[in-house]
Amino acid sequence: MKSKAKEIHLQETKKLQQILKQKKEQLSIKKDSISNTLRNGDYKKEGCQLNLSSFNKILEFNQHEAWIVVEPKITFANLCTFTLGFGLVPPVVPEFTSITVGGAVMGGAIESSSHRYGQVNDNCLEYTLLLGNGELVLASPYENSDLFYAVSGSYGTLAILTAVKLRLIAAKKWVRLTYHRFHDVHKAIEILTTPHKADFVEGIIYNFSEAVVISGQMSEYAPGKLHRQNRPWSPWYAQHVHVTKNREEYMTTKEYLFRYDRGAFWMGRYVRSFRAMIRLLFHLGIPKIKQQSLNPVLIFRLLFGWAFSSKKLYRIWHNVPRHISENLFFIHDFYTPSLRADDVIHRFMELTGIFPIWLCPIKGTQTPQFLSPHFGGSNFLNIGLYGIPQTNLPIPQLSAQLEKELISYGGRKMLYSFTYYDRESFSKIYSETKYNELRKTFFAEKAFPSLYNKVLAN
Repeated sequence: MKSKAKEIHLQETKKLQQILKQKKEQLSIKKDSISNTLRNGDYKKEGCQLNLSSFNKILEFNQHEAWIVVEPKITFANLCTFTLGFGLVPPVVPEFTSITVGGAVMGGAIESSSHRYGQVNDNCLEYTLLLGNGELVLASPYENSDLFYAVSGSYGTLAILTAVKLRLIAAKKWVRLTYHRFHDVHKAIEILTTPHKADFVEGIIYNFSEAVVISGQMSEYAPGKLHRQNRPWSPWYAQHVHVTKNREEYMTTKEYLFRYDRGAFWMGRYVRSFRAMIRLLFHLGIPKIKQQSLNPVLIFRLLFGWAFSSKKLYRIWHNVPRHISENLFFIHDFYTPSLRADDVIHRFMELTGIFPIWLCPIKGTQTPQFLSPHFGGSNFLNIGLYGIPQTNLPIPQLSAQLEKELISYGGRKMLYSFTYYDRESFSKIYSETKYNELRKTFFAEKAFPSLYNKVLAN
């Protein structure tokens, strides 16, 4: 069915191999304007940039055995459109329509099914990787396993991903959502850090005394209240959860999977804020911007709702110089051991004053994914803090402080955002000796930037 796509894939891969074999300078992947990393990638200005934009196809699909082989630049939105037509879906689907499979693998993406299935990469069966010397290799738990497990969290610094074999699970047409409301944030955290049988589990903290735990179960039928999320005038999902009086309702599975795409969780609210726009455009250093109401005017949503997809918001972001962007917003995901989650959340709430807060339980891994944030623990609770801190402390300084505190609690942060570890701390956390040995073994030393240089200096 995909023979033509496979033929094109092989041709394009051979072109990449030739470039790597003839290289005389460091290589990087050409960054597009909708990248879901926050860094602008200044290190790419020198050296050769590889364009992988054409690597966005489905190469092979086995419905009976429930697996699919795709190229790294295919988005989860396009992938799910295809698989849902056969009643299947990837076990973990990141919430933004522009997130690619390759980006999710290299960065270790999660979602509300992660309490059962871990990260996206935990559900990958095999990678096809292009090494720094132009050699093409397969990596799986049984072949080149050290490279296979090191890919998650490597951000393309060990090899170039050219194909992913991903397992699929059965999907149903609807998701039945149940909202559990708490005026005690401690209780909400307790619920989120205990085992769940539901297909999906997440939480949103709206303030110091209000939180909602959301559980979802796939369903063949939708006998109750329906919620539509993809209409331009629909409230963003977090807004809807905050104000709806429904305890239970249904969404189509595809709308549920990408429910946070419009508004990029709730970051689109700052584009609506005049004071935030002034700060963005002129960098006037306004110290505090009040949290915007989660009830936008209906006419505004009707006229401009289309403009607030994560894709469009990321395009805006990547046109802002770093010296402005890193001092404008605090955007981080902190993986916290479940047993310490209550302490960390309340500490971070007090330090940042950022609300809402996204909470996502994650199944940890005991496999040797030593670069991944969910390495070495049984269960984690991700704390997603996205907004403008209610403090006069400079955002880079605040970020560095929370990074250090998280280490003391036994956690790690995701590295898609601005990062401020000193070299010694970074080397200890991410086992740089072991990492550098892999870079040498797989010819990455001269071909690709190191992880430290990629995430710290740029």
